[in-house]
Amino acid sequence: MAELYIVFKYLFVIINLTNEDGGNFMEKIKIGMIGFGKWVKSAYLPALEYDSRAEVVAITASSEETKKKAQHMLGESVIIYHDYQSLLDNADIDAVMMAVPDKVHQEILLACLQKKVPVFYEPPISLVRHQMPIMIDQLINAQCLSFAHLELGYHPIFQRIKSLIDKGIIGALQDVTITLHANWGADPDADLCLIDRMSCWYVDVLNRIIGTVPERVFLLEGNGESGRMQAQGIGIYDYNGVWGIFKADVGRKGKESIVVELTGEKGCIRADYFTGELTYVSGTKANHEDFVESCLPLEPYADYPAVRETVSVFLDNVIGQEPSLGNAYRVAQLSAIGLAIDESKDTGNWVKVKYHNI
Repeated sequence: MAELYIVFKYLFVIINLTNEDGGNFMEKIKIGMIGFGKWVKSAYLPALEYDSRAEVVAITASSEETKKKAQHMLGESVIIYHDYQSLLDNADIDAVMMAVPDKVHQEILLACLQKKVPVFYEPPISLVRHQMPIMIDQLINAQCLSFAHLELGYHPIFQRIKSLIDKGIIGALQDVTITLHANWGADPDADLCLIDRMSCWYVDVLNRIIGTVPERVFLLEGNGESGRMQAQGIGIYDYNGVWGIFKADVGRKGKESIVVELTGEKGCIRADYFTGELTYVSGTKANHEDFVESCLPLEPYADYPAVRETVSVFLDNVIGQEPSLGNAYRVAQLSAIGLAIDESKDTGNWVKVKYHNI
């Protein structure tokens, strides 16, 4: 059934890209790009090029140097606007992709939602705790497609893990742990704790694997930083019988790593996000089998594993306006989970997640 679904999905996309006579493809999806920094050049533009169904027709750029770089990369026909509001008000576009500093995520995302233009954006939806419920409400009541860039969840290794669980390879699932090691450091001015700030990406993986959302959460963290955000933290998530754990240490030296480990009643699984190596053991201690597989996303990468897959699903949604795993309700749930983690930081207790109106 899954194979048939994929076939029909792509037939749907192809049909929607052809004209009424079944001849040539329609014009490409016209993208307005808000922001033109390193991430756009290394990730968004390559992903769009690999997919080939869209083109960037307008961008925002404030400096002459950025304008020249954009024209060199995109051609002289690209229209350059000084600010995002001018682009939203005047550009002839089908969708927006925004890659801007975290501090302006909320402002620009809100402007896109109010303009009712399909938008691809980076979480978090706000950097301020008391603003988060307002943005959750705006997100789920928006009259347009919004698609968060949750690239971790689009890695095929996690789809394979879900398949192994569904087949009973490791028996009844007991716990899932996702561990992040990075050298980014803590933001000394942050209003969100580390685990909240990263929730959208990493708790999304837990939710997808376990197949539901947590009922309550608890935070453990270090205390070596002067600000609210610490460089180390552990979020514990109660999925009503299954435990989810997110461990983050952004004060590490060396390469970034993301590893997921699962324990079941009769086996275990380990997955490496960057290498694509999947290992699992099935059976009892006395009688078990060991397996090793390779599950890599589309190559070459658009800077980061599974960015290409995520951008392509966004374009599918722009064409079909169909729900997706990056939709508003998923991000609203993840944001509510993050808020509960921050509340646990303040209270030192377990906190029930408030999914009101989501």
